[in-house]
Amino acid sequence: MSRRRAGSARFDPYYKVQWWDATGLAWRDIQRSWADDEDDAARAWAAARYRAGEWRLMYITEAGRTPVE
Repeated sequence: MSRRRAGSARFDPYYKVQWWDATGLAWRDIQRSWADDEDDAARAWAAARYRAGEWRLMYITEAGRTPVE
């Protein structure tokens, strides 16, 4: 994954894992991202699925965030 240039808002798409915070009634990001390829998407999902609670995988682009089915 390429890094964002200083002063620029452009970046390459990436995956992020979120967990449901029932106390705050919000989805919370874990502080890790994975590159935009199928292997990294699988690694991101594996990082969450063995933990307790409700988790989801998000695909982040410049246009916004989308949950992955």
